[in-house]
Amino acid sequence: MQEGVLARLGVMIMRSYSEKEMKDLRCNFEKIVLSWSHVTQKKTFGCPSYQANGKTFAILVTKGVLITQIDQAVKDTLPDQHQDGTIHTSKKNIEHWVRVPINDEAEIEKIIPIVKESIEIVLQEE
Repeated sequence: MQEGVLARLGVMIMRSYSEKEMKDLRCNFEKIVLSWSHVTQKKTFGCPSYQANGKTFAILVTKGVLITQIDQAVKDTLPDQHQDGTIHTSKKNIEHWVRVPINDEAEIEKIIPIVKESIEIVLQEE
């Protein structure tokens, strides 16, 4: 099945990460996120991911960021272009993560409140 068909069915394929395409956006994203207390960075599924106290709250993918923890009220405020559905990896299926597109630095500033919400949920779980 083609990826576009799967996306229309509410299924999301884990997108690869291209450092060549995302380096500048990653650096700008990390300037903000890595300045927060308790945040570390590592690779997850070959993509830069960000944890608070060891639990992932965001993963950068090419042209987007996956938000792993999101309140339904916040999710309802997101524009229609965000994708919500099951993410399929080679090892497991992950439901209820949200992919928010980012294509330039201005969009990073717009998504930071959503990323902040995700880390706050993670920190409350401790």
